[in-house]
Amino acid sequence: MTRLTPRPARRRAAGPVYQRLRDLIVRGRLGPGARVTESQAAADLGVSRTPVREAMQRLVRDGLLVPANGEHGGRTRLVVAPMEVETLVELYRLAGALEGLAARAAASLPRATRVALVRRLGSAERAFRQAAAARPLDYDRLFQRHAAVHQTVIDACAGLELRAALEVIRPRVDRFEWYYAPLVGPDLRVTYREHEAIIRAVRRGTADSVERAMRANWFNGALRLARALAGRAVPLPGATG
Repeated sequence: MTRLTPRPARRRAAGPVYQRLRDLIVRGRLGPGARVTESQAAADLGVSRTPVREAMQRLVRDGLLVPANGEHGGRTRLVVAPMEVETLVELYRLAGALEGLAARAAASLPRATRVALVRRLGSAERAFRQAAAARPLDYDRLFQRHAAVHQTVIDACAGLELRAALEVIRPRVDRFEWYYAPLVGPDLRVTYREHEAIIRAVRRGTADSVERAMRANWFNGALRLARALAGRAVPLPGATG
Protein backbone atom coordinates (compact mmCIF):
# COMPACT_ATOMS: atom_id res chain seq x y z
CA MET A 1 0.00 0.00 0.00
CA THR A 2 1.45 3.36 -1.03
CA ARG A 3 1.39 5.93 1.79
CA LEU A 4 -0.99 8.74 0.79
CA THR A 5 0.31 11.52 3.01
CA PRO A 6 2.34 11.76 6.21
CA ARG A 7 0.14 10.43 9.01
CA PRO A 8 -1.34 13.41 10.92
CA ALA A 9 -0.54 13.80 14.61
CA ARG A 10 -4.17 14.53 15.38
CA ARG A 11 -7.39 13.33 13.84
CA ARG A 12 -8.98 15.83 11.45
CA ALA A 13 -12.57 16.28 10.38
CA ALA A 14 -13.48 14.02 7.47
CA GLY A 15 -13.64 16.86 4.93
CA PRO A 16 -13.97 16.15 1.22
CA VAL A 17 -12.35 12.71 1.38
CA TYR A 18 -13.45 11.80 -2.12
CA GLN A 19 -11.86 14.92 -3.58
CA ARG A 20 -8.63 14.33 -1.69
CA LEU A 21 -8.33 10.72 -2.84
CA ARG A 22 -9.33 11.64 -6.38
CA ASP A 23 -6.68 14.38 -6.54
CA LEU A 24 -3.99 11.97 -5.34
CA ILE A 25 -4.85 9.63 -8.20
CA VAL A 26 -5.46 12.25 -10.89
CA ARG A 27 -2.22 14.09 -10.10
CA GLY A 28 -0.18 10.89 -10.12
CA ARG A 29 0.63 10.85 -6.40
CA LEU A 30 -0.87 7.37 -6.46
CA GLY A 31 0.33 5.64 -9.59
CA PRO A 32 -1.27 2.87 -11.66
CA GLY A 33 -1.46 -0.38 -9.72
CA ALA A 34 -1.03 1.20 -6.29
CA ARG A 35 -3.20 -0.61 -3.74
CA VAL A 36 -5.71 1.47 -1.77
CA THR A 37 -7.33 0.13 1.41
CA GLU A 38 -9.93 1.64 3.71
CA SER A 39 -7.85 1.24 6.83
CA GLN A 40 -4.62 2.72 5.46
CA ALA A 41 -6.36 5.57 3.65
CA ALA A 42 -8.34 6.44 6.79
CA ALA A 43 -5.16 6.46 8.86
CA ASP A 44 -3.19 8.51 6.34
CA LEU A 45 -5.95 11.08 5.79
CA GLY A 46 -6.90 11.27 9.46
CA VAL A 47 -10.57 10.37 9.01
CA SER A 48 -12.86 7.49 9.89
CA ARG A 49 -13.30 4.54 7.56
CA THR A 50 -16.91 5.36 6.64
CA PRO A 51 -16.19 8.40 4.42
CA VAL A 52 -13.20 6.56 2.94
CA ARG A 53 -15.41 3.60 2.04
CA GLU A 54 -17.93 5.92 0.35
CA ALA A 55 -15.16 7.76 -1.47
CA MET A 56 -13.64 4.52 -2.74
CA GLN A 57 -17.01 3.36 -4.04
CA ARG A 58 -17.30 6.61 -6.01
CA LEU A 59 -13.77 6.20 -7.34
CA VAL A 60 -14.68 2.73 -8.59
CA ARG A 61 -17.66 4.24 -10.42
CA ASP A 62 -15.33 6.90 -11.83
CA GLY A 63 -13.04 4.19 -13.19
CA LEU A 64 -10.10 5.43 -11.12
CA LEU A 65 -10.04 2.39 -8.82
CA VAL A 66 -10.48 -1.14 -10.15
CA PRO A 67 -10.58 -4.64 -8.61
CA ALA A 68 -7.12 -6.16 -8.49
CA ASN A 69 -8.38 -9.63 -9.36
CA GLY A 70 -11.33 -8.86 -11.62
CA GLU A 71 -13.93 -9.47 -8.92
CA HIS A 72 -16.65 -7.08 -7.83
CA GLY A 73 -18.16 -6.32 -4.47
CA GLY A 74 -17.27 -7.76 -1.09
CA ARG A 75 -13.71 -7.23 0.13
CA THR A 76 -12.06 -7.27 -3.26
CA ARG A 77 -8.66 -5.61 -3.26
CA LEU A 78 -8.75 -2.28 -5.08
CA VAL A 79 -5.88 -0.71 -6.98
CA VAL A 80 -5.43 2.46 -8.98
CA ALA A 81 -6.58 1.84 -12.55
CA PRO A 82 -4.00 1.26 -15.30
CA MET A 83 -3.33 3.94 -17.92
CA GLU A 84 -3.45 2.46 -21.40
CA VAL A 85 -2.98 4.15 -24.76
CA GLU A 86 -6.26 2.79 -26.10
CA THR A 87 -8.14 4.26 -23.13
CA LEU A 88 -6.43 7.61 -23.61
CA VAL A 89 -7.46 7.80 -27.26
CA GLU A 90 -11.08 6.86 -26.54
CA LEU A 91 -11.42 9.32 -23.65
CA TYR A 92 -9.91 12.22 -25.59
CA ARG A 93 -12.13 11.58 -28.59
CA LEU A 94 -15.16 11.44 -26.32
CA ALA A 95 -14.14 14.68 -24.58
CA GLY A 96 -13.61 16.31 -27.97
CA ALA A 97 -17.02 15.23 -29.20
CA LEU A 98 -18.77 16.50 -26.08
CA GLU A 99 -16.86 19.79 -25.87
CA GLY A 100 -17.36 20.24 -29.61
CA LEU A 101 -21.11 20.00 -29.12
CA ALA A 102 -20.90 22.51 -26.29
CA ALA A 103 -18.78 24.88 -28.36
CA ARG A 104 -21.38 24.91 -31.17
CA ALA A 105 -23.63 26.86 -28.86
CA ALA A 106 -21.21 29.80 -29.04
CA ALA A 107 -22.65 30.56 -32.47
CA SER A 108 -26.09 31.06 -30.92
CA LEU A 109 -24.93 33.55 -28.31
CA PRO A 110 -25.85 37.21 -28.75
CA ARG A 111 -23.02 39.08 -30.43
CA ALA A 112 -22.09 41.06 -27.31
CA THR A 113 -22.00 37.87 -25.23
CA ARG A 114 -19.85 36.13 -27.84
CA VAL A 115 -17.44 39.08 -27.93
CA ALA A 116 -17.15 38.89 -24.14
CA LEU A 117 -16.46 35.15 -24.41
CA VAL A 118 -13.68 35.82 -26.93
CA ARG A 119 -12.11 38.24 -24.46
CA ARG A 120 -12.28 35.69 -21.63
CA LEU A 121 -10.80 33.01 -23.87
CA GLY A 122 -7.98 35.34 -24.85
CA SER A 123 -7.25 36.08 -21.21
CA ALA A 124 -7.28 32.38 -20.30
CA GLU A 125 -5.00 31.57 -23.23
CA ARG A 126 -2.50 34.26 -22.23
CA ALA A 127 -2.41 32.87 -18.70
CA PHE A 128 -1.80 29.39 -20.11
CA ARG A 129 1.10 30.61 -22.23
CA GLN A 130 2.60 32.50 -19.30
CA ALA A 131 2.51 29.30 -17.25
CA ALA A 132 4.17 27.42 -20.13
CA ALA A 133 6.93 30.04 -20.37
CA ALA A 134 7.76 30.03 -16.66
CA ARG A 135 11.00 28.43 -15.53
CA PRO A 136 11.22 26.19 -13.70
CA LEU A 137 8.09 24.81 -15.32
CA ASP A 138 5.31 24.05 -12.85
CA TYR A 139 3.27 21.30 -14.53
CA ASP A 140 0.50 21.49 -11.94
CA ARG A 141 -0.01 25.18 -12.72
CA LEU A 142 0.31 24.53 -16.46
CA PHE A 143 -2.42 21.89 -16.27
CA GLN A 144 -4.72 24.21 -14.33
CA ARG A 145 -4.24 27.06 -16.79
CA HIS A 146 -4.81 24.77 -19.76
CA ALA A 147 -7.97 23.35 -18.22
CA ALA A 148 -9.19 26.92 -17.64
CA VAL A 149 -9.18 27.60 -21.40
CA HIS A 150 -11.55 24.70 -22.02
CA GLN A 151 -13.61 25.43 -18.92
CA THR A 152 -14.25 28.95 -20.21
CA VAL A 153 -16.05 27.48 -23.22
CA ILE A 154 -17.94 24.95 -21.12
CA ASP A 155 -19.11 27.58 -18.63
CA ALA A 156 -20.42 29.81 -21.42
CA CYS A 157 -21.89 27.22 -23.75
CA ALA A 158 -22.64 23.82 -22.20
CA GLY A 159 -26.08 22.90 -20.97
CA LEU A 160 -26.80 20.79 -17.92
CA GLU A 161 -26.79 17.47 -19.75
CA LEU A 162 -23.50 18.14 -21.51
CA ARG A 163 -21.92 19.27 -18.25
CA ALA A 164 -23.10 16.10 -16.56
CA ALA A 165 -21.70 13.95 -19.37
CA LEU A 166 -18.35 15.73 -19.21
CA GLU A 167 -18.21 15.30 -15.44
CA VAL A 168 -18.44 11.54 -15.86
CA ILE A 169 -15.23 11.34 -17.87
CA ARG A 170 -13.43 14.41 -16.49
CA PRO A 171 -11.45 12.64 -13.72
CA ARG A 172 -10.02 10.06 -16.12
CA VAL A 173 -9.22 12.63 -18.81
CA ASP A 174 -7.59 14.91 -16.24
CA ARG A 175 -5.50 12.00 -14.98
CA PHE A 176 -3.91 11.43 -18.39
CA GLU A 177 -3.40 15.17 -18.85
CA TRP A 178 -1.81 15.66 -15.46
CA TYR A 179 0.23 12.48 -15.31
CA TYR A 180 1.75 12.60 -18.78
CA ALA A 181 1.90 16.34 -19.56
CA PRO A 182 5.74 16.40 -19.35
CA LEU A 183 5.89 14.03 -22.34
CA VAL A 184 4.48 16.61 -24.76
CA GLY A 185 5.98 19.83 -23.35
CA PRO A 186 7.38 22.32 -22.95
CA ASP A 187 7.08 23.24 -26.68
CA LEU A 188 3.34 23.80 -26.98
CA ARG A 189 3.20 25.83 -30.19
CA VAL A 190 0.88 23.33 -31.87
CA THR A 191 -1.53 23.57 -28.94
CA TYR A 192 -1.37 27.36 -29.13
CA ARG A 193 -2.35 27.26 -32.80
CA GLU A 194 -5.27 24.95 -32.07
CA HIS A 195 -6.48 27.25 -29.30
CA GLU A 196 -6.17 30.22 -31.65
CA ALA A 197 -8.36 28.35 -34.13
CA ILE A 198 -11.01 27.84 -31.46
CA ILE A 199 -10.96 31.53 -30.51
CA ARG A 200 -11.17 32.63 -34.17
CA ALA A 201 -14.11 30.30 -34.76
CA VAL A 202 -15.95 31.65 -31.72
CA ARG A 203 -15.30 35.20 -32.96
CA ARG A 204 -16.75 34.35 -36.39
CA GLY A 205 -19.75 32.68 -34.79
CA THR A 206 -20.04 29.73 -37.18
CA ALA A 207 -21.28 26.64 -35.36
CA ASP A 208 -19.57 24.07 -37.61
CA SER A 209 -16.19 25.79 -37.47
CA VAL A 210 -16.29 26.10 -33.68
CA GLU A 211 -17.12 22.44 -33.28
CA ARG A 212 -14.41 21.35 -35.74
CA ALA A 213 -11.78 23.48 -34.01
CA MET A 214 -12.60 22.07 -30.59
CA ARG A 215 -12.66 18.49 -31.84
CA ALA A 216 -9.34 18.95 -33.65
CA ASN A 217 -7.66 20.19 -30.46
CA TRP A 218 -8.76 17.11 -28.52
CA PHE A 219 -8.29 14.56 -31.30
CA ASN A 220 -4.83 15.84 -32.21
CA GLY A 221 -3.91 16.10 -28.55
CA ALA A 222 -4.75 12.42 -28.18
CA LEU A 223 -2.52 11.61 -31.14
CA ARG A 224 0.41 13.59 -29.74
CA LEU A 225 0.17 12.05 -26.30
CA ALA A 226 -0.47 8.54 -27.58
CA ARG A 227 2.63 8.77 -29.75
CA ALA A 228 4.67 9.95 -26.79
CA LEU A 229 3.36 7.11 -24.64
CA ALA A 230 3.67 4.31 -27.17
CA GLY A 231 6.73 5.51 -29.03
CA ARG A 232 4.94 4.94 -32.33
CA ALA A 233 2.30 6.53 -34.49
CA VAL A 234 -1.26 5.81 -33.39
CA PRO A 235 -3.75 6.48 -36.21
CA LEU A 236 -6.75 8.56 -35.24
CA PRO A 237 -9.44 8.83 -37.90
CA GLY A 238 -10.36 12.47 -38.34
CA ALA A 239 -7.18 13.85 -36.77
CA THR A 240 -5.40 16.50 -38.84
CA GLY A 241 -1.90 16.66 -37.39
